[in-house]
Amino acid sequence: MTKRWIALLLLLAVGPLATASAQITIGPGGIQIGPGQQQQHFGPGVIYVTAATYGANCGARRGNMTSELADTCGGRDYCVYRVNPRIIGDPAVGCGKDFHVSYTCRQGQQERWASAQPEASGQSVVLDCRR
Repeated sequence: MTKRWIALLLLLAVGPLATASAQITIGPGGIQIGPGQQQQHFGPGVIYVTAATYGANCGARRGNMTSELADTCGGRDYCVYRVNPRIIGDPAVGCGKDFHVSYTCRQGQQERWASAQPEASGQSVVLDCRR
């Protein structure tokens, strides 16, 4: 189910609470419903990727995978990400690369980590905000 459909269902569910001043925001932090500055988060914590790097041990630029992981896993409560250099590219040819992700389950909460040791290609990392 897409985020837009979920937002529509939430809007229908809140019914009378959805006044003209209500606002639905769909973004990297998930779906939020609320008036202007006082938005509420519904459901469990959601993944907020703070940094992701493929090949740091081989001199790759820190954060080279942050956007990819944020697009793939951001806003979910659980995500399994498979490292596939055919899709994401190879930042250091000939070097066995590691893969590290740091994330929180809400902005400002304690950071969590997931990683795959060299060679990370073909391995998966799990980001979990269900607990």
